[in-house]
Amino acid sequence: VTISGLGIIGIEFANIFNALGVKDVNILVRGDVETSTKKLGMDMDVANELMRLLKKSGVKVLEGTSVSEFSYVPPPGADDEYIEMKLNDGSTMQTDLFFAATGRYPVGKNEETGLESAGVEVADRGMVGIDKKTLATSSKNVYAAGDVIGPPALASTSMEQAQRAVSAMFHEGDDDVTKDANHDDPLSIGVWTIPEMGYFGLTKEQAEKEGYSVVEGTARFDQCLRGRVFAPDGLCKLVVDEKEGTVLGCHLIGKEAAEMVHYGMALVKAGTSIFEILQTVYTAVTFHELFKEAALDANSKLDFGVEWQEIFAILQAECDVDFSEDYLREKFDSIDEDGSGELDEEEMGALFGAMGRTVSKRIIANIMRLSDTDGNGTIDFGEFKAIFDKIGCPAVEE
Repeated sequence: VTISGLGIIGIEFANIFNALGVKDVNILVRGDVETSTKKLGMDMDVANELMRLLKKSGVKVLEGTSVSEFSYVPPPGADDEYIEMKLNDGSTMQTDLFFAATGRYPVGKNEETGLESAGVEVADRGMVGIDKKTLATSSKNVYAAGDVIGPPALASTSMEQAQRAVSAMFHEGDDDVTKDANHDDPLSIGVWTIPEMGYFGLTKEQAEKEGYSVVEGTARFDQCLRGRVFAPDGLCKLVVDEKEGTVLGCHLIGKEAAEMVHYGMALVKAGTSIFEILQTVYTAVTFHELFKEAALDANSKLDFGVEWQEIFAILQAECDVDFSEDYLREKFDSIDEDGSGELDEEEMGALFGAMGRTVSKRIIANIMRLSDTDGNGTIDFGEFKAIFDKIGCPAVEE
């Protein structure tokens, strides 16, 4: 079987034919894997894992390859003959079945549909133009939903669109039933590959284009007991805002990924932080434990991770104005009596006391451990100032 196209349909059917026992499944990709998968909004680590598992199962992915000519197509009933194709590089290929998965479009331009005669505006590719709030077309009392209006062309979105269209067409009164509708809202995507894929929200590249500074937290499926025993192939990735620790995107490949992505969607839509995930107790021997593992991995890449959160809560004291550098320097130097430019644990306790914040020995010990980036057992002014640059607190008036 030869499949043309690396979209969702092409990938799914490659898995289907492979699972049904077809010995030779080839996917022809006109461009390259990275470009094709990015068009789908797919995270590249998930895409690379998909390619690895496809190749492991025996599926061949031929990049930069397309059919330039069908040299011979057997007539109906000639089951022992092959389709012969000439490829763009001049080589030839034979196949029992050629499956085109390079996109589809409605036939709205075909006058047999009667759309244009009814006054419905139809785009060049046959898509019906709509009002994104009400799903109304350019023709009075004609509404459209589903694949005919273009992407995302999913069963779940088509159902919601149809319900919204019916609500709009039968609406009476002053209340706007479509006021909260947003046709372009992001969607959770489930791809029925083997294993499944699911994703919602931003990839690292998309987040950085929107101005975020991000880290990624990744957990392989074999990092949870259920995955290790039953389904070790796959990964769970969280894209995390480096400043706030909130989850911006969730990307999965593995068993039950199309189910698990809905939890990832809830995390993103609620603005949940990885610190909240790390405080959540997940039921043992479930795939959802992977979210905690991914959060731990993201936390390890933050300058101020989960261990700092208790410290910040104590020091911040509901304040919202930065300490000035002059104020911090004055207090630091007043404690640094030997002029070494370094403070030990006892001196750090005295420094916080001088600033009007009594901090326990346990918290001071944690501050020393976490702030001592050069490992010399003391804290210099730069390491000390970095704490307050993060939390932003005003000085306590004396």
